[in-house]
Amino acid sequence: MTIEAAKQHHLSEIKALVESLAHYYLEDTTAPLPEWFSNTLTEQSFEDRLNNPDYQNWVYRSGNEVLGYIAMKNDGHLYHLFVAEHAQGRGIARQLWEHVCKLVPQQTYTLRSSLYAVPVYRKFGFIETDATGFKDGIGFQPMTYTVSG
Repeated sequence: MTIEAAKQHHLSEIKALVESLAHYYLEDTTAPLPEWFSNTLTEQSFEDRLNNPDYQNWVYRSGNEVLGYIAMKNDGHLYHLFVAEHAQGRGIARQLWEHVCKLVPQQTYTLRSSLYAVPVYRKFGFIETDATGFKDGIGFQPMTYTVSG
């Protein structure tokens, strides 16, 4: 099991991983994803973030399988953190989070969590900073983590 910088050859696996979990954003998990959200999940969108120097993109691999993916903006905004459903509960999200925090040291980190993932982020030390938001059937919770010390 390794954490490595996401590369071009990971794009199709990253896209498949994130798409497989995208239903967790929806209030109605049987509804289709809104077009604006689907547009952020295209292989081109992932490639654009991969090639954008404002983002750090990392994958967690076991053998040849990508089990986790994280994308963080250099300003400390956690853009994506996904772990394959069959691999959740093994500490992969925490390992990716801790890895990227060393590379993007900030006093404060922000994110918009899916409602499903709020308990995970609370375990990392994030707190809710605003009311839960909804857009076109997608729920999100703004959260912030402030480094202590």
